[in-house]
Amino acid sequence: MRVSGLFNRSYSLYVRDNETLRMLDVIVLSAATGMFLFAATGGAAFTGLASALGAGEFAFGLISALPVLAGILQILASYLVEKTGRNKTIFMAGGVIQRVSWFAVAFIPYLFPGVQPRVLALIVLVTLAAMSGSFVGVTHMLLMAAVIPMDIRGRYITTRQRVSTLVSLIAGLWFAYILDHMPGFSGYTVVFAVGGVAGLADILMYARYKFPAAARSAGASPFRKTLRECFTAPKTRDYMLFWIFWSFANQICSPFFNKYAIDVLGLSFISIILLGQVTSNVLSLLVVSRWGVFIDRYGSAPLLLISIGISSLGILVWLPAVPGGALPLFLFNFIGGVFWCANDACMVNMQFSHTPETGRAAALAVYAVVTSLSTAAALITGGAVLEALAPVMRGLALTVFGTPFDHYKLLFTCALVLRVAVLAVFLPRVWNEKGFPTLRGAYGEAFGQTRARARDFLTLVRSARLRRRK
Repeated sequence: MRVSGLFNRSYSLYVRDNETLRMLDVIVLSAATGMFLFAATGGAAFTGLASALGAGEFAFGLISALPVLAGILQILASYLVEKTGRNKTIFMAGGVIQRVSWFAVAFIPYLFPGVQPRVLALIVLVTLAAMSGSFVGVTHMLLMAAVIPMDIRGRYITTRQRVSTLVSLIAGLWFAYILDHMPGFSGYTVVFAVGGVAGLADILMYARYKFPAAARSAGASPFRKTLRECFTAPKTRDYMLFWIFWSFANQICSPFFNKYAIDVLGLSFISIILLGQVTSNVLSLLVVSRWGVFIDRYGSAPLLLISIGISSLGILVWLPAVPGGALPLFLFNFIGGVFWCANDACMVNMQFSHTPETGRAAALAVYAVVTSLSTAAALITGGAVLEALAPVMRGLALTVFGTPFDHYKLLFTCALVLRVAVLAVFLPRVWNEKGFPTLRGAYGEAFGQTRARARDFLTLVRSARLRRRK
């Protein structure tokens, strides 16, 4: 019987059974529902709550680092998957605990009096959510790797991104309205309660479906063998090295853009959401499917050079920022909206293409752990540097483009230099899954096809003109 996907009818060309096709639809639907939780925990709402509870810059950096530090537990999760094969049980248990923990964050202001108890409660709950989320991450990636057809992997991932981005846009606007119109902690309570419930619904969608069994290695100590190969096999090793250093260069400043907009520029939540998340999401919706086609044709590495390179240069727009000025926030997210979605799609695709099918759970866990450690180090370093540099930069009173060059802008500039260095040193070594030996070869093929299409188009135009003259 011929079947067709809910979100993309082209699935029917590659998938012939209803069970797999329904799972493909559920993966997209659950991502959309889960975006309500992400909108609460991964954006301005969480930054605002941490500040309102009394967390300083170093404490905020530490709290932001906790979820990625807990990613170390993905090694344990992958070991349990390898030994037991109970992917679904591990996924469901971890997901429920994670979502309930975030739901409990909504009530911290009412259960704990004083700054220190509240910040400590936030740390405990974020840590619990992050630890349980580690078990969700490995099992969900294994599920996606098993059911997404390789031939449409890039297009499917970007379809999922497009749907979740649209929902994120709606959730972000709604949450921003709530935070700006509900005084005190009540707005945060509503936002995190709704996010927790939506996140729980996301997990429960999978309850009625059977998870495909992960490919398991044969022979002695397959788990240890896979771990060792992650650092010795050139394809996996170079991929790991790139993402380790990129995670540090990216995350040393990323969480502090919203904090800078709130604490220094003095922008409202609705301004941050409209000029930041809405701008970025709308542009991502318009272009992300094109990036999926590019990945399927030319591979991830050539696209990463474009997406990361241009989006990183967007940091420069923060240098002339002044209190009350919203233009840098808009420009930064305008650039990021076009190119950052490509980076996310490449990251997911490379976790499938650059890891072995046998023992993939261990390889995904290693990737998660090493990038988590790098990200955690970056977040803690960024927070510590900001706190240490604040009095120094105030004393120096430097100006750039006629505006104060504070400790935030110094950190942003250093992060830009790090990102460029990572692109120049590590990306050229990454293997291209589409068979192009070099980045130049992939670009040559892409630009060659573009020139051929342009010539064909011009030929059609000339032919049409000649026919009209006759």
